[in-house]
Parts: sequence; C-alpha cells; structure tokens
Amino acid sequence: MATVRVVIADDHPVVRAGIRDLLNGADDITVVGEATNGAEALDLVEDEHPDVLLLDMEMPELTGVEVAQRLQAKSHPVRLLALSSYEEQEYVQGLLQNGASGYLTKEHAPELILEAVRAVARGEVRWFVQPDPSSPRSSDLTRRETEILRLMAQGHSNAGIADELNLAESTIRKHATQLYRKIGAESGREAIAWAWQNGIMSSDEESA
Repeated sequence: MATVRVVIADDHPVVRAGIRDLLNGADDITVVGEATNGAEALDLVEDEHPDVLLLDMEMPELTGVEVAQRLQAKSHPVRLLALSSYEEQEYVQGLLQNGASGYLTKEHAPELILEAVRAVARGEVRWFVQPDPSSPRSSDLTRRETEILRLMAQGHSNAGIADELNLAESTIRKHATQLYRKIGAESGREAIAWAWQNGIMSSDEESA
C-alpha cells in the first residue's frame, strides 16, 4: 500500500505537534511538511506534492477558505481536508464551493482524523458536521437515490455507479439530477456533504 503524504497547516505549535505525532504513528501516513500560515501551506503544497493538505481554517495571512480558493483556481490535485476548532456554516459553504474533500473539528477522535485522511487520499469525501435542521430529510430520498449518493461519496463516477448498480449511465444522471433538486445541492460534492450531515454515510458504514 502506498504511503499517504500529508502537509499539516496550523498556526498553533502544540496542535500541530499533536496531529503530526498522530499521523506519523500510522504505518501508511507520512507528514512531509508543516506550515504555520496559509501562504506557507500553498508553498509546501507546490514543493512537496502531498496527497492531502490537512488545513486549519483560521490562520495568519490566508484563511483556510482562501487557501482552498487558490488551490481550486490552479486545479491542484491535492486533496484538502479542513480541520477547525468549531463548526461554522460559513467555512463549510466556502470549502464546498472550492473543492475541499472533507471537514472535521479538532474535537473529533484521533481515529476519525486518521480515517478521514485515508479516505480523502482515496478520492472519497468526508464531512463530519452537524445536520442543518432546515435541510430536507433523508427520508425524502428514494432507495435508489440513497444508493447512488453513497456510491458518489465512495468516489465512484457516474459510469462507475452505473456498473455497480447495473444501470445505464443516463439513468444515473437522471437520478442524480432529481436527488440534487430534492436536497438543494448544486454539485456532487455538496450532495455528498449533505449525506454526511444527515447520517446517510454513517448508517451505511454501520450496516456494512
């Protein structure tokens, strides 16, 4: 198994050291750089070519959302996993709009952080945030829409989902369009984040 290369960006030395020790303690993850501000994070991503950028949201010079915007503008292949001291919808929306692969708070268990790093490195999406009470309910989705949403979150393309479910790709696109309309999502990434927020992915894993 290839080692996941990670850059950590956090302006708090104690937090940064704790995350570094956690990640380096895993056999399949290596920290290849540490940044203390947003500008350093961008430089390290260019120099070290990590698989994952573990990014604090509030840093000097450039915020986490601004770093995400600049990486998105460059179409940089690094996977961005945001880490925040608390949950802010402004951050969540800004990251969704700029291609981030996941969001956690620093209060999450170490095992969850390791799981998220590995998952986003594989191309999956992980959003550990609280449900929005004003959002549509997961019960509004059909069984097929829920299946498609789970496969999307696992990193499958429309073609891959079609193969998994033995359906035409045009049928998958039709279901996805209906799904987006139901939950108010404008992209697959927003739909996947909604799935995590509303417990669809956690219930899937528990039943696996």
